[in-house]
Amino acid sequence: MNKNFHSHNNEIDFSKIFITILNDKIKILLFTIISFLIGIGYSYQTPNNYKISLNIQPVEAFELSKVLSIYKLFDEDVGIKDFNLLILEKFINELKDYEELTFYLKDTKKVIENISNLDNENKKRELYKYTKLFKVVPPNKKKDYANLNIIWDNIDEGTKILQDTINLTLNNLIDSISTELNEKLKLEKKLALVKDKERLNYLSEQSSIASELNISDNQVDSVNLSQSNVSLNITTADLAYYLRGYKAIDKEIDLIKSRSYKKFEIINQEIQSLENENIDLIYYNIYSTEIKFLKNTIFILIVSILLGLFIGIIYVLISNMTNIQTSSKKNL
Repeated sequence: MNKNFHSHNNEIDFSKIFITILNDKIKILLFTIISFLIGIGYSYQTPNNYKISLNIQPVEAFELSKVLSIYKLFDEDVGIKDFNLLILEKFINELKDYEELTFYLKDTKKVIENISNLDNENKKRELYKYTKLFKVVPPNKKKDYANLNIIWDNIDEGTKILQDTINLTLNNLIDSISTELNEKLKLEKKLALVKDKERLNYLSEQSSIASELNISDNQVDSVNLSQSNVSLNITTADLAYYLRGYKAIDKEIDLIKSRSYKKFEIINQEIQSLENENIDLIYYNIYSTEIKFLKNTIFILIVSILLGLFIGIIYVLISNMTNIQTSSKKNL
């Protein structure tokens, strides 16, 4: 008997809860209106940020043929498709240091207002925070293009930052490639000179030996490389070089000393030409930018209304329960 009584008291009477909510609907409505107004204020204070996206991709093969031809002059075996993706990768790496981005960010109105009163160190720190609004999505197995996007509160200004950053990055990339090719050229020249110097030292020694032995002309063909019952597999390259005679050796020495290294001159001219030409290393169309409005005002207001209803209902139920308990104590 007692168990049934306690079980009955512990059951939730939803009808009473519903009636309580209806009786205090004005209070719930008041909470909802306040929450709704707070939502409007929050939405108003939240900046109208936009996500501005732009795809960049490799250029057509003929656009990079000049650059590729210079690399091939260094005897590098690389296909045009791989080279296009390599250039795009270099471009992305150049972007990721944020040097070009911060160059333009520091001159925008919003950034100037926020960092104008800071010292140089804090300015750099704040500028770096703004770079987090910029993102690079590199190509992958499914797509051969990269995506650049920036979150900004002004579409025109954000688009201009994106375009100026890309153009400056392209200029820096051309400078970077030219520097790389010039360094590669210097190294190739150095290696060629070292190789020729070692060859000259060797030839000079062989010429001295040939002169001491009075071998002026080629004696290689007259050397008997066979014995009575043994056949030796020896080529002329395995024989002492002085057997060619000092006349031939001295002639080779003169030829090496008079080398003009025309190949290096041609490469140098091509590099200089690359620096002076306007070459498109990647392709993009600034008019194909995609704009996405990030602030969802409707969502904010719906959440505000639901939150106001929830708080209002909880308040009414707790208030009603407190009143009941207070009345019970008075009756006792």
